[in-house]
Amino acid sequence: MLGCALLLQLPLALADGAIPATLDGNKLFETHDPEVKVSGNVIVGVMVAGAYQGLSKDLLGIRPPNAGDKAVCLKVTSRDGAYMSENNYGVKISQSDIVYLPYVSNLTRIVEEYSEPGSIAISATQGNCEQAATAAYFLPALLNEKRENLESGDLSIYINGFDATDVAYRIIESGTDLDDCDYIKEGRHTAYNFSCVIPRDKIPEADEITIEIAREVYGRELDPLTFRLLDGQHQEKP
Repeated sequence: MLGCALLLQLPLALADGAIPATLDGNKLFETHDPEVKVSGNVIVGVMVAGAYQGLSKDLLGIRPPNAGDKAVCLKVTSRDGAYMSENNYGVKISQSDIVYLPYVSNLTRIVEEYSEPGSIAISATQGNCEQAATAAYFLPALLNEKRENLESGDLSIYINGFDATDVAYRIIESGTDLDDCDYIKEGRHTAYNFSCVIPRDKIPEADEITIEIAREVYGRELDPLTFRLLDGQHQEKP
């Protein structure tokens, strides 16, 4: 079991770049088991489309919209369910700063095998991993080499549809109709089997938005799920 303590100290910024978060335990907890059978959350990943590149390059970051002590639960799950990691981070920021989430894998060669888009899902939720599942998600993205800026791009949401035959999404604040998510046909999809891509220009410039996930089983509607996306990337630093 992961430790509950988080080191919430104020670290030095990387030059004028991102503020590094503190990894609880100072070593990633990660596993690789090709025979694993995964049954977990419906929402498996919420990320900028290219964020997976930040894992092998150790260039993963988020931008919380508000200052304060931040506890972050970072989960990484491969689509085939074989690779999984779950780790707590803590950081204290004085404004809406970019936060660098160190990710130095002990299974680098395994992680590099999931280099194709859609092969791995990342989620960074508010609070630590031992707490009850939260519906508040930060937005992981790829940092540049100097860890000064986050990549801007489309939003990818990876869904474990379980028995669902159709999945769709909508942004509540936009007041738009549901848009379909795509069923992932290729490869093994033990951990998730639907991909929802939201173009960046359709995402409102707000600190917090609410996204609804709708599911159907052969036309029978299941209870919708909603989550909050917390993202300060639209904010300009003073």
